[in-house]
Amino acid sequence: MTKPLPLSDFRARRHVLEAHEYATGGEEIPPTDLIDEETWKGITHLPDDVAVRISNHYGTRLELLYSLWGDWIASTGDPINSDNLFSGMLDAADCFQCATYNLLHGYYRSALADLRSALELVTIGAYGNLKPDDPGYMRWKAGNADLAFPSCRKRLHNVVSARPFVWFVKADAWPEQLYYDLCRYTHSRPDASDGALWESNGPVYNGFAIGLTFRMSLCVYAACYLLAKIGRTSLIVPSDSMIVFELDWLPGHAETARAFKQLFV
Repeated sequence: MTKPLPLSDFRARRHVLEAHEYATGGEEIPPTDLIDEETWKGITHLPDDVAVRISNHYGTRLELLYSLWGDWIASTGDPINSDNLFSGMLDAADCFQCATYNLLHGYYRSALADLRSALELVTIGAYGNLKPDDPGYMRWKAGNADLAFPSCRKRLHNVVSARPFVWFVKADAWPEQLYYDLCRYTHSRPDASDGALWESNGPVYNGFAIGLTFRMSLCVYAACYLLAKIGRTSLIVPSDSMIVFELDWLPGHAETARAFKQLFV
């Protein structure tokens, strides 16, 4: 049996936006096919339970992820005079937001898959900024071809082959290692499935999975800022987001710190 949170807890109530609060899009219409209570509870009870438990103990980490997401949105660029990286960074912002939301509700594998998408989208956008007339990239933009991270990484490497930071986009360098590690969760390999991360048959609080998803989120932010800088030399990392380059316990820290010095300093 579940029990409601006390109304003194700010998480006990749901809130909806009023029509005038939408910056763009959205509409407010009366319910036309209201969900029944049993179905609503069946869908929400488990993830709600996990969200309360995780936010009981990981408030500071969630605050950091929320702050990083806000900084990333501010870094996407000028929507009026957008470049080829803008849409990739904007879509990556959605992936980062989804990753944090899925982490909060115990969907760790889905969160990690969202992070892989963010890494891939920024890589494609960076390459598109440097080679906007590349036939493969143009076909991808038109929806007529694939341009996954492995192929795009090779193309990006060829474009910057004479730059000091070229090592960062070589085969088996940190971004590629990170991508393939995230692929394990995207494709639900036996040791990287929902069940393996939950150690259960539904979303549950799991300290190992929470820590893994949090660390990987920071790693992907760091890698994405560096890849975005390769594609847009004017990009600046917001001061509050510099933390992703300063935490020496993060996987790939030595590589991202070295690349940061070559790209930003």
